[in-house]
Amino acid sequence: MNNDSKQTSWEDITCLIVDDDKFSRTFIKTALSQIGIKHTFEAATSTEAAEILSTESIDLILLDQQMPKKSGLEFAKELKSGSLGDTQNIPIIMVTVDTKEKTVVDAKELGIYEYLVKPVSPLALKKRIQCAFEITMEKE
Repeated sequence: MNNDSKQTSWEDITCLIVDDDKFSRTFIKTALSQIGIKHTFEAATSTEAAEILSTESIDLILLDQQMPKKSGLEFAKELKSGSLGDTQNIPIIMVTVDTKEKTVVDAKELGIYEYLVKPVSPLALKKRIQCAFEITMEKE
């Protein structure tokens, strides 16, 4: 996706869904499809996500917090540090059941501007995606 214009079409967005739960990934993928995002990749682990990021151009990451081996926040920290390549500026939206205040605060401190609690509605997801891209574009 080209961040030069706020007129970007939903069809131009490529999204990576990172969640260890297959049902959650399918549910989110369906919600994305309903709002017009058709290009999606799925990863059940941060390792799978890193492999996809090394070969695909991703515009947006929807990330679960509670995953085995490496939490969403731990993975987001790697993404924001640049240790996984050119991933620092990819907007991340946390999509999780974790509502602990510390997790939300830690996410904000890492640069995760949007936080959704499962289950998510397509409308809520669309609003958060719009906000995430506006924040990212303002920083450039």
